[in-house]
Amino acid sequence: MSRPDQQEPIVFELHTGPDAGSEESGADPDGSPGRRAPRLPRLSRRTWLVAVAAVAVVAVGVTAVDLVRDDRRADLMRTSPIGVTSLDDALAKAWTVPFDVPAPDGSQTFVDLQLVTMDGLLVVPPGAAQRYVQDVGTGDSARVGFEDVVAVDPGSGEVAWRVPVAANPVCGPSGYDASVSADALVCVQGPADAREVLTIAPDGATRTRSADLADGEQIFPGPDGTAVRVVRTGDAAEEAVCDLGACTPSVLTQGRDVLVTAEDAATGAERWTSTVEFAPADTINCQQVGNELEQGSVDADQVTVYTSAESVTVDGCGIWGALSTRGVRLDLATDPDAEEVQIDVGTGLPTHGWVTELGPDLFGVESDPMQTVVVDGAGKVLRTLDGWLRGGSMSPDAPDDLWFVTTRSGGYGFVAVREDGSVAWKDLNSQSILLVGRDVVVADRGATVVGLARDTGEELWSWESGDMAGLSRYRTLTDGETVVLEHQRQEGTGPGVLVALDLGTGEQVWDAPLAGSAVAVDGHVVEVGPEGLAGLG
Repeated sequence: MSRPDQQEPIVFELHTGPDAGSEESGADPDGSPGRRAPRLPRLSRRTWLVAVAAVAVVAVGVTAVDLVRDDRRADLMRTSPIGVTSLDDALAKAWTVPFDVPAPDGSQTFVDLQLVTMDGLLVVPPGAAQRYVQDVGTGDSARVGFEDVVAVDPGSGEVAWRVPVAANPVCGPSGYDASVSADALVCVQGPADAREVLTIAPDGATRTRSADLADGEQIFPGPDGTAVRVVRTGDAAEEAVCDLGACTPSVLTQGRDVLVTAEDAATGAERWTSTVEFAPADTINCQQVGNELEQGSVDADQVTVYTSAESVTVDGCGIWGALSTRGVRLDLATDPDAEEVQIDVGTGLPTHGWVTELGPDLFGVESDPMQTVVVDGAGKVLRTLDGWLRGGSMSPDAPDDLWFVTTRSGGYGFVAVREDGSVAWKDLNSQSILLVGRDVVVADRGATVVGLARDTGEELWSWESGDMAGLSRYRTLTDGETVVLEHQRQEGTGPGVLVALDLGTGEQVWDAPLAGSAVAVDGHVVEVGPEGLAGLG
């Protein structure tokens, strides 16, 4: 992304009176400067009025340029899931929208809501997974949130629309920080033997159809207006049983593949199909019961689908694969000749092939040894980086000519790599990157936060506060001039705090209490708390 134009200084030269050195100029007869201030020429009233008007026009013009640039920056921030139009002043509640089912009074709960942005609206899906909260103090759980799919204008708090859903709804794509933006929200709803696919447009218009599931089929919401069907194929897996943490056999070597079909959620028309092959798996990871110490049978056919903004992940007993919206296996990009990803039989997780969404139709795929392959949605390899990509919120006004990777297995530190693969600079002391800004990279060093020059890595400033005991840094927001650090309680309950730092100096500008978590939507800040949503402005 190109860097916005920098404001150039405007210089004026004012020439008045006769040439310097003349008697009229106030110089001494020997040519040395005089002590008297130069006299202004005698101008007519009309001339003075014209001069004053000209200066006023210039001043207004400079102000107008500033306003235009501020508007350009604000518009740019609205396009980003971390961008806010202005963070000049401490945030305070401007509006509230209570949940249909708020958290119990007096309980210390952490709300685990999934969110999606649609045409500038904050959309909150319902469903047990989306509105589950845990009271750490008592261990009790509760269902908190909206009963329907609810869209809220983040600027005014007005409820734009509500869409009722049937039983057992699962909606997607969605995320925990409002970073997912979609042109359609897909919900799969209804009883197991009569599932329906509900498609919701940004204006709240809906379309519903029967899922028409075959025997053994499941259907899940997908990205890009799709619904994703999965079904096991091939010969049945070997029988197995687990008792008190021991399984016989200990490893399942025979299992069934999964056929994945993506279809248009509204019409049911097929878009693509792909097969994810079975790989040997530790039997204990395929139990039907959640407690491995209990006796239980093994479900070798278990499979589920997780939906992100640009991809779907298929996970199950002996199954793991990540696919783009084009149906391409992204996890195999590190080895195009491979037919299946290698899975650690002990953990049930892939040994490599983890996929990170980097942007529209752009993905990072981890390889072993420590490498990251950057690919597009068609699986085309764009570049290979030595190291694993480091996460960090990218400000929308930041250039995209540097990649930040770690070459240490422990994860500490990172290297800034240029487009040509050369190393620009290193920082081996930071735990994580909090923000990649236009001129400054903000990094977390535990007790302190530092600002590093983006082009050289030089430490420009550091910030530390003794008031953050028991808090951990959770998320960042920015308006391009200020970075806001969201701090949450380490135990997951209780109030947090927002701290705003000047990106240029690291000086703390303000702080504000936080009841839940803060997300950016269309340039506005919305707090998601145990009782509902609140606009912070």
